[in-house]
Formats: sequence, structure tokens, C-alpha cells
Amino acid sequence: MRMPKVMLISLALLATGFMGGCTTADDKTEDEGLTKVSIAIQPWLGYGAWYIAQEKGFFAENGLDVTLTDFEADADMLAALAGGRVDALNVASHGALLMIESGVEAKIVLLEDAATSADAIITTSEITTVADLKGKKVAYEEGATSDLLLNYALAEAGMTITDIEKVPMGAANAGAAVIAGQVPAAVTYEPYITSALAENSDMHVIYDASAKQGLISDVLMVSDKFAAENADAVKALIASWGQAVDYYNANVEDGRAIIARGVGEDPADLVTAFDGVIFYSLSDNQRLLDGEYRTATLPAVKEVAVTAGLLSGSADPDQAIDAQYLS
Repeated sequence: MRMPKVMLISLALLATGFMGGCTTADDKTEDEGLTKVSIAIQPWLGYGAWYIAQEKGFFAENGLDVTLTDFEADADMLAALAGGRVDALNVASHGALLMIESGVEAKIVLLEDAATSADAIITTSEITTVADLKGKKVAYEEGATSDLLLNYALAEAGMTITDIEKVPMGAANAGAAVIAGQVPAAVTYEPYITSALAENSDMHVIYDASAKQGLISDVLMVSDKFAAENADAVKALIASWGQAVDYYNANVEDGRAIIARGVGEDPADLVTAFDGVIFYSLSDNQRLLDGEYRTATLPAVKEVAVTAGLLSGSADPDQAIDAQYLS
């Protein structure tokens, strides 16, 4: 979900070797007849339905042997898909467009989650509106979802990124910087938002991702090669996600505990974070992926990302989505 721009060059270099290592239709688990699938993942709770699908046996139930391969850096994860070392990955919407711009042959097949209050601009007490950021230092991660949210917020306030003093740093450090008084404002995400608010009673949120639902969203991308050779497996992956989201909605406490274990956190520390994320079900996808997400949300993400300098604008949102596996 959180993607820095620095991986653009490496992706472009790796794109030509993309087809080399993907799973093929012949890659079955011995004696079980299960199709092997490798998915790149990061410890963001928005991807948590995959942990539920794994723990509850939904993958095997749907004929899959899934490996969730952990990555710390977005650049490494995306390069793994570009190089064919994984078959699919979880990525922010603008990151999916960046991959396509870089020549990686993959499509969005599933809308996973969207942040509402889980991505936000936090400030000290003297700043009460986005307009008050004019001329102020703002800490945020360039090229990532924080960059996207900040640019959108500034545009709504009739400003641009040139109206603030940029202080580039990662999301965790941005939260720490505003707590320490090194900057008066920061753009970050959970659990760093909750930590900052708990540390300093003067800290508050002036803007969050709920202002534009879907702007900060995540998707599953599958390589074109894998999808062409394993269409049933792609459908099974999507079915497994759907089962996992349904389980989460019916068993929230247990679902959150499973996800928390998956991302290496205590469920009690993630309550606010969970409340700030929407998990999209299979029925949501059938309604949105080939509808509002394709026609409105992803084009809006592209527009903001191009304005922010995160994308060149060459990727066509309409061509980035393949909704055939939802049926």
C-alpha cells in the first residue's frame, strides 16, 4: 500500500525479464492437485483477509496452495513481480498504475481495501485547517500514499505542494517528528496516527482519506502470464478473499486477531486502525471494480498522482483492470 517513487527506474529495468519465473498451470502441489500461487504482501492490515484465508483453510478449499511472501520495502515487492518471482502482489491503486507505466505486464483483478481515517494529516494545536499549512514544514513520505493524500488535500484548499515546506521521511518517522516538535504537521497512517495522538494531547487530525473514498486504496495485481495460464486459480484467489472478508464481517474479534498476528501487532493496538479501513467483499467488487472504481475512482487517483508527480500519466486506468475473474 505504501509505495515510494524510487522504485520506478528499477521496475523499468526489470520489466523486460518479467515473464521468467511465474507459476504455470503445471505447478501443482504433489499428490494434492493444488495450484501453487505466490503472493507478495506487506504488514498492512488492509491486506489482512489473506491471513484469514490462509488460517481458515479457504485457499486449500478452493484448490490453491498459496505462499504469502513478506516484503518490507515496496520496491523489493514490486521488483519481485516484475522479475517473475511472485505471481501476484498487493499494491496501492496509484502503485498499480506506476507498474503499468513501467512496462510490467499485470492487471488489477480485485479491489481489496480503502482507507478512511487510517491515513491522515496530523498537526499541533495551532493548525486547524489544511489552509493553515501554508508556509509550514510538513513531514511525509514522498512517492507514497501520504504524498497522494497531501496533494489532494492541498488542491481542495486551493494550494499546491509548493505552498508548504517539504520534509521528506518515512511514515513512522513523520509521526515521531511531529510528536517531538520537529515539524508542526505530518502525513502518516495507522498505527502511527494513534501513537501520535496518544503521546500528545495537543495533537489532532485535520484531514483524512475519507474526504475521497478510494483515493487511498489497495488492489491485487496478477501477472498477465499467470492469469493466462491459470484463470481458474485467479478466480479461486478472488473467491478465497471473498470468503475471508465474509468471515471477518461475521467474526470481527477473531478476524482482527488473525490479521493482527499476520502483521505482527497486538489487536488492542489496532482498534482505531481497523475502524479506519474498509474491506471490500466479493459482492462489493462485482459492483465496483468494473463500475465506479474503473470509471471514477482509478481515473481520479491517476489525476492526483500525475499532479503530484508520482505518475507520468501514460497508463490507461480502463486498461489496467481485468474484471472477468469476478464471475
